Amino acid sequence: MRISNFFLVVFFCLAITLNSFSQKSLNDYSYVVISEQFEFQTEKDKYQLNSLTKFLFNKYGFHAFFNAEVPENVKRCDGLWVDAEGTPGFIITKIQLVLRDCHGNEVYRTKFGKSKIKDYKEAYYESMRDAFEEFIAMDIQQKELENNLQNSLKIIVSDPSMYSLTTANFPNSTYTSYTYSNQNFLLRKTATGYSLYMEKTGANNDLVLKGKITIKDASVIFYDSQQNKLKAEFDEFYNLIIGEGTHKVTYQYQN
Repeated sequence: MRISNFFLVVFFCLAITLNSFSQKSLNDYSYVVISEQFEFQTEKDKYQLNSLTKFLFNKYGFHAFFNAEVPENVKRCDGLWVDAEGTPGFIITKIQLVLRDCHGNEVYRTKFGKSKIKDYKEAYYESMRDAFEEFIAMDIQQKELENNLQNSLKIIVSDPSMYSLTTANFPNSTYTSYTYSNQNFLLRKTATGYSLYMEKTGANNDLVLKGKITIKDASVIFYDSQQNKLKAEFDEFYNLIIGEGTHKVTYQYQN
C-alpha cells in the first residue's frame, strides 16, 4: 500500500512539473502562426474555423497571425506554428490543436475538444472552444514581439470640424481583440477601415457585427448597425474609443 501511494505521489508531481514546463515554454515564445487550412479541411478557412482559432489564441494571451500577417523582422524561432487535427463524425466531432517550433518539433498538443452537435460548423466551433480550455487554465501571456506590431500614423488636421485625430495608432493585424463591459469584441481590418464584431455564442460565426469604421483622409468615423455616425479614435495604448464626452465608450486593447 505504501509503495502504491509513493508511486501515485511521484506521478502527480511529475504531471504538475510537465504541465508547468509546457506553460513556461508557451509563454517564452512571442507569437503563433495559424494554418489557413487544417488537414481535415477541403478549403482555406472553411466555416471560418481558422479565423475563429486565430481569434481565440489572441483572446487567451497569444500573439496570433496568419502566415501573411507575421510582422517583418521578427525571429522565426520566436514563433510557434499551429495546426489542428480533426475527425468529423455523425456522433462526435473531435479537434486537437498541435503547436510546433521552427524546426517542426512538437511543443504542445491539447486534448481532443469534442462536440455532439450534428451541424458541422457548430460542431467544429464547439470542439475548438473545448480544446482551448487548456489554454484558458494556463493563463498564457506571451512575451512582446521585438518589433512594433502597430503602425503609428501621424495625421495633420486642417479642418477641426471634421471627425479626426492628430495621432492615430491603427491596428495593423487583420484581427485585433478588445474587451468592453466584460464582453469580448473583434476588430477586423478591411479595405476601407475596420469592422467591429461582438463575440456571441450561437450567432453566425459566433460574431455579431456592431458597426464599421471608415478612414478617409483625416477622418475616422464609426457607423453603428443603425448607420448612426460617431467619432472614433485609437489612443496611444491602441484602445478603441467611440463617441464623445459622456457618451464615449472605450474598448480595451487585448493583443
